Amino acid sequence: MLKKYHKEYKNSFFINNNKGDYMAKTGITRRIDELGRLVIPKEIRNNLKIKNNDQVEISIIDNKIVLSKFNILDKDKVISYLLKCIRKTINKNILLTTRDEVIDYSLNSKEKLDKKELTKDIVDLIESRKDVINFKLKEYLYNIYPVIVNGDLYGSLIIYDFSEINDKEIEIIKFSKMFLENYLE
Repeated sequence: MLKKYHKEYKNSFFINNNKGDYMAKTGITRRIDELGRLVIPKEIRNNLKIKNNDQVEISIIDNKIVLSKFNILDKDKVISYLLKCIRKTINKNILLTTRDEVIDYSLNSKEKLDKKELTKDIVDLIESRKDVINFKLKEYLYNIYPVIVNGDLYGSLIIYDFSEINDKEIEIIKFSKMFLENYLE
């Protein structure tokens, strides 16, 4: 039931405040402590890829408390335009990611990105919080630039292509990363 529910509501977990109707469907109940805190069960956090220090958006929809994994990078047109400008300038594919999935992209070809989930290798490189230049994975060379705001890892800019990235392109990406970090601050 949880997997079906996850697909329908995309990275959200609902708690019905009308006598626990939703909780009966999942079989999971939790008490709210004296400070108003609620522990989200590990199974649900794992299923939605919620990690320590991730931001969670809280809203109310139809008498339901809605907790959604939140990432500011996912909701901004300025950032989408930035990606297109970078791609046109350096003529390489570019991805904007959270820590574990692609949330926006601009590709040189007309093809669409089929899979938005990142491989474990790429996730580990993002989590290292260090710029990675010309990392070979299958036929592509990847360049990974983590986006860190106030010490929090938000995601990354990833540039990939068959050819190596040159010094001028690295400077353009570093400038774009700095713009993103300051814009999100």
